[in-house]
Amino acid sequence: MIAEEVEKAAKLIKKGIQRDAILKRIRGYSPLTKEDIFEIAKARIRAAGKFGELTNKLFFDEEGLRYATPEIVARYRADRLKCGIIADVSCGAGAQLVFFGLTCEKVYGVEIDRKRAFLAMLNAKQLGLGNVEIIVGDALEDATIRKVSDAEIIFSDPARPPSEEIRTMENLFPNPLKVYEKYREVTSEMAFELPPQMPPERVKLSGLSGEKEYVSLNFKLNRMALYTGELAEHDVSAVSLPSEERITSEDERIKLERGELRNFLYEVDYTVVKASLLENLAGKLGFDGILVEQDSRRVLLSSNEEYSSDFLRRYEVLDVVPFSTSEINRKLRKLGARKVTLRFSLSPKEYWEVRKKMEEGLKGEKWFYLFRIGKKGVIAEPIR
Repeated sequence: MIAEEVEKAAKLIKKGIQRDAILKRIRGYSPLTKEDIFEIAKARIRAAGKFGELTNKLFFDEEGLRYATPEIVARYRADRLKCGIIADVSCGAGAQLVFFGLTCEKVYGVEIDRKRAFLAMLNAKQLGLGNVEIIVGDALEDATIRKVSDAEIIFSDPARPPSEEIRTMENLFPNPLKVYEKYREVTSEMAFELPPQMPPERVKLSGLSGEKEYVSLNFKLNRMALYTGELAEHDVSAVSLPSEERITSEDERIKLERGELRNFLYEVDYTVVKASLLENLAGKLGFDGILVEQDSRRVLLSSNEEYSSDFLRRYEVLDVVPFSTSEINRKLRKLGARKVTLRFSLSPKEYWEVRKKMEEGLKGEKWFYLFRIGKKGVIAEPIR
């Protein structure tokens, strides 16, 4: 019945019916109120980008959806942690939990919030996972630990404040350091999802040791996990999803020097930079080239050789001109351009103002990319 009420609310929201009117037309089912059903319906509408075909089967509140692990990442994590018995000791509404249920023989889900624990139970039931047991309780209490004492792996994706200037272990709940202390007599094999903006050196300072794995999803930093015990295979690693291409701190390093632009331009997935693995990526590729640009948002490499990696976006350099709107526009016309994507830092308002000027009068068919390197504009074409 809950599923039907959520589906009804979602249809009414899509029709543009106001909240108060929807609440009069739906029912709540303990422990979920009508307001909870409405919130779950709103979250389901927003969830398609994260869960694809599973969207209409899963239940999340809005906060749970905001921090829910995307399906591609959740499946990858479940495959890496495949085992007999796993305990997810801060499972929330079960976004990761249900994928553990597909790869492990037995799954415990521990959640302190009763409504989220109920959603986790619903999600496991929706996917027909009879091997999932939900425990309502504090993950750090001895009584809870005893209930999962046969677990081979402990997993925790702690809650975190919506925003912080600097992400720290202390503000995560449950605190990973405390989870590690409490559960290390159960098993030494643990995995923690940590704020991905934390660089490896800050994780080391926290007192937890193990593999720091940075996960890129479609060329964007998405997650960072810390693996302890025998789960740790490297000191630091980065993986690109969905391909699962990986670089590690054990890969050969090539020192990158600054230099002049060459025939090909490479934009580096910033996940590699956050993981401090840029020189390891160069070493793994045997990169013969130079570092052109590096700032807080973008790293550009250049070479006369063509390289392929899911950690690289590849471009052929077509022309280099003084960074002048009129000069760039003139050159784009000559190249037969119709559109140009700007690949340098601008505010959203500035972006469209500048792009409009760059594209003024263009009547060609081609779509180019424009980089700014110092006082030069670099017009480039993507290599597919």
